[in-house]
Amino acid sequence: MARRLEPGEPYAGRRADVAVINCSVDRDAATLLRQYAGGKKLGAFVSRLVHEYHGRQLERARVRQKLTTVLREGEKD
Repeated sequence: MARRLEPGEPYAGRRADVAVINCSVDRDAATLLRQYAGGKKLGAFVSRLVHEYHGRQLERARVRQKLTTVLREGEKD
């Protein structure tokens, strides 16, 4: 019988800073993931995509804040 891992406990043979997740994607996305990431690099590819997406969201928020500030200053004039 499989042993249930405690929260934060790493899988055997895995680095402590690596989290294992299970997700489902449509077949087209899976094909593209294999095409672009290939083999054992899939996790690194998805991880990089998440970090890139996060960076873009932060940049969008920064630009939105700046735009709001500029527009409010323009209304005061």
